[in-house]
Amino acid sequence: MFKLIILILISLMPCYARAANGIFDINFLDPAALAGAVPQNITDEAVKMFGIYTAHHPYSGAVSIIRSNTFDLVVEATLVKIGPGLIDALNANGIPGTPPAAPAVPMAKLAIRKALSPGADIGISGLGFRGQFILGGDLKIVLHEAEEGPSFALRLGYTYSKVPYAYVKTCSTFSPEIVMSQPLYFAEPYLGIGGRYIRGTLSVPFQGSPPLFPDFTVEKSGGGITGYAFTGVFFRVLGAQGLRLGIEGSFDLSGYHTMGGVFGLGF
Repeated sequence: MFKLIILILISLMPCYARAANGIFDINFLDPAALAGAVPQNITDEAVKMFGIYTAHHPYSGAVSIIRSNTFDLVVEATLVKIGPGLIDALNANGIPGTPPAAPAVPMAKLAIRKALSPGADIGISGLGFRGQFILGGDLKIVLHEAEEGPSFALRLGYTYSKVPYAYVKTCSTFSPEIVMSQPLYFAEPYLGIGGRYIRGTLSVPFQGSPPLFPDFTVEKSGGGITGYAFTGVFFRVLGAQGLRLGIEGSFDLSGYHTMGGVFGLGF
């Protein structure tokens, strides 16, 4: 899933490694000066792309699930379209960038949603494998629940990713949302708007010529802000202890649009 970032950073290495292997002994170089080897706009776009890709998706409407049951367990699958930001940043720095072979990349997680009260519930999603993990969640606060007409809620989401073997090693994504929905007997169509504030650390290894010029790693912090709109529908099939199905799509101002769904059980 990190193929695009890996190819981009490999393309950066030759031109910057030559500069580092000149007359300077990199043992005495200031790490802050080495950070200039990776342009800030490339760092920002790489971190932002990773933050959007790993972000938590609630896949739910505005009302608490306590209307029907108290606990949902689902598997979610999301396709994330690759936006133009990283390619544009590469081109702006004189590095030819080509669109990825795949227009979108998949992400799958296990997710739960637990009712806290008629006015609130929480959702948690995650994925872990061999020391790598992505963990996210949201707190939904019902602002207005109508017997007839639309209901409204505020959702406060957060995702933290730690992937030691990737170039973006850590990433935090904050995602507040306003969601409106119309609860029906077995379905809840919804729509909303939200924003993401993303911060993370990009770690780029450079190959030197040991022992005089040892290998070194440049670490830079970066990120960005983006907004998005989303719409979907969540189905509760066969009652409180039945099937859970959902589908959702989003339009992101940075071009990282998503389409996904969930499938699971209610308890």
